[in-house]
Amino acid sequence: MENMINRKEFVRCTPEEAGIPSSAIDELITTLECGGFTQMHGLMIMRHGCICAEGWWAPFAPGLHHCNHSLSKTYTATAVGIAEREGLVKRSDAVSEILPDKMPVTLTDRLRRLTIRDLLVMGNGSEDEPQGYPDDWIEQYFALPIEHEPGTYWRYNSHTTAILSAVIERVAGENMIAYLTPRLFDKIGIDAAHVMCRKDAAGICLGGNGMFTTTEDNLRLMKLYLDDGVWDGERILESRFVKEATSLQLETQSAHAHTPWIYDNCVGYGYQIWMCRPAGSYRADGAYGQFSVVIPSLDMIVSIHEDAYLGANMRHSELHLQQQKKGADAPVHGPQATLNALFDILIPQVREAPLAHTEEAPRLRERLKRLSIPHPAAAMPGAFLSHPLDVRLVPLDGWISFGVLYGIAKHNTHHPGADMIRLQSKDGVLHISWTEAGREYELKADMRGGRTQGSLYCNAAGEILHDVSTAAWWDAEGRLQIEILWIEAVDGNCFTFSFCADDVMVEKRVTSGVNGKPVYKCARYRIAG
Repeated sequence: MENMINRKEFVRCTPEEAGIPSSAIDELITTLECGGFTQMHGLMIMRHGCICAEGWWAPFAPGLHHCNHSLSKTYTATAVGIAEREGLVKRSDAVSEILPDKMPVTLTDRLRRLTIRDLLVMGNGSEDEPQGYPDDWIEQYFALPIEHEPGTYWRYNSHTTAILSAVIERVAGENMIAYLTPRLFDKIGIDAAHVMCRKDAAGICLGGNGMFTTTEDNLRLMKLYLDDGVWDGERILESRFVKEATSLQLETQSAHAHTPWIYDNCVGYGYQIWMCRPAGSYRADGAYGQFSVVIPSLDMIVSIHEDAYLGANMRHSELHLQQQKKGADAPVHGPQATLNALFDILIPQVREAPLAHTEEAPRLRERLKRLSIPHPAAAMPGAFLSHPLDVRLVPLDGWISFGVLYGIAKHNTHHPGADMIRLQSKDGVLHISWTEAGREYELKADMRGGRTQGSLYCNAAGEILHDVSTAAWWDAEGRLQIEILWIEAVDGNCFTFSFCADDVMVEKRVTSGVNGKPVYKCARYRIAG
């Protein structure tokens, strides 16, 4: 990615110059890679304004925008802070006066008193939230009963943040990304042309979980907070807003009473920012471990993109509702394990003064250059042996789609599947072509132990993911395996082709980092003559 006109690159230094032993960062990386709780995608460490370590696990890369999940919320809160500084909105403003056309016919007293600040602290007072984003999701949101006084009851709710996006777009008269571009992105060095955001049917940015930015973009955002809202001498956020955003505004302990092993979700919440265990520290946080952690006492930021494991094949929401197992018997929570590694391994070894140069520094630098996600078949004998293949498949029972990460169960949307698939191996490359809804698609997959970069464009409504990295191999049971990593997202897909006479069973899984998930969809195809 080329440098932008207003972008100033950060100074790079060795870890020792920043007061961090290279061996400590090496130990952190080893724990993250070998702990069995995450698949790392990107890591940046800043101390005293200098980048002292950075690395991306190929095929993920430094300039690649990545799904932030709920880390998106901190960008939306920042938009509110900027809009308040410009006089477009105040935190004390009643939401009903900004979005009067979205309100129910009869306003309850609590809904009438609901303010922008209540939304910022996840204190809308409701115990429920709408599902999905249908055309009338905003009306559905405000139709929910408000069981608690606004601003007093913490309930994590991505729709609440999306309402803030709608507020920004209403008072600013433009899309939130367009609003942030000259006011935030251009000023702190984020390439707005490379920022991606999911939108609802009306074009409103889903600022609660829909933004895609780079690992460094997120570090830059949190450096703005670390520096009291000032960037390169220019104030972007008011000091008071920053102080309140990054300090305890609502307790979260009671909401996480059933998941006490997720320690850093129990410390408290600011303005779309989580508090952390080390005193005074805080983080922007997205599902599966999208983190930008600030430790002000050390003048330090750690930015992470990853795919951390959430329990025994449970969804994120199911994990947070887990009521039975606690302590050592609790499900593995990968994002917390990543924070544990950061707080228990790296942070205690940080020193105030620079350290003497060691031989560990160049070794760490070389390790950071060679990071990559292990190939799933690297240890399988015969996985990359040549097996001539040239088949054409047509549906016999059901269908499979290559061009959609999830599908009906995840997004409640229907999309067609492949009505013809051709698999052809040639010179160590698997050529995959198919037709779907009258359109032709093709993809290549390395069959020699590597990965092939490509793009998938599908006609599923609202899908904005395109970039993929693909590999193929033969497993010990003679089945063809195809892995597609959606490298702008967190998850990927694995397709298993089981050949039996003239039929082929095709199973599609949604993979998650170090752990696969159950079969998401299966279909039977017939080998055509």
